[in-house]
Amino acid sequence: MWICPACGLPLSLEAGTWRCAANHSYDRAKEGYVNLQLAQERNSKAPGDNKEMILARREFLQQGFYDPLIARIAELIQTHCEGHDLALFDAGCGEGYYIDQIRSHLENASYQCTAAGCDISKVAIQRAAKTHKACQFAVASTFKIPVGNESTDVVIQVFAPSSEEEVARILKPEGLWILVNPGPMHLQQLKESIYAESKPHTLNHLDTSNFVIQDRESLAFDLDFQSPEQRLALLKMTPYFWHTSEQNKQHFLQSDKVCQTEFDIQILRKK
Repeated sequence: MWICPACGLPLSLEAGTWRCAANHSYDRAKEGYVNLQLAQERNSKAPGDNKEMILARREFLQQGFYDPLIARIAELIQTHCEGHDLALFDAGCGEGYYIDQIRSHLENASYQCTAAGCDISKVAIQRAAKTHKACQFAVASTFKIPVGNESTDVVIQVFAPSSEEEVARILKPEGLWILVNPGPMHLQQLKESIYAESKPHTLNHLDTSNFVIQDRESLAFDLDFQSPEQRLALLKMTPYFWHTSEQNKQHFLQSDKVCQTEFDIQILRKK
């Protein structure tokens, strides 16, 4: 399913190496992923989330705290997609939890799925490929997705930046883009614990000529923490951990306040 980042030709896997007809080659890592980000396109030696954020997010997600969001995305795909044979792609997949769980939900509902994702963080993709063997993963930018034109039925994007033009390029005609961003009150209790003044998130309004907005909804639920360690996993996977004092961190970790989520979910269909 991958295309060459240098020339755009399809890649084929031959003896552990992805190779295109122009003879550009990319080794398959021992974990199973492929690095399709060209060296000259990297802004730093280790772009994307750092290892500590990735491990914290993995620990948090594997405890099921965001499973209601995953279940809702799977429901929306079933509602808005015809047919039971789907190619899924996660743009900015991190350590792969969302795409693998959504794939699992759909296959339990008798869908046949191929699932893949990309992220600029090599550490995240290493974890994704090592843990979620039913999906394919590549190190790549969401602004240059290494997937063929009109090859994908559904693009999922959770809290990740991307290019609208790239998403439109890889989606099949009338393909579905599910875009998830923080709602106004997402993690408001966390922000109130560590900041003197905290403002609600601002909803973005997509001005698009490539998509029709089919639906937009808010999903909110409480996080029922049983220990400070669970709160710490949440805090570490957010930017807030890296931009506040130790005193403010302890304030949140020792708090008994309910922490509420709110997700803004947009369902867009390619024209």
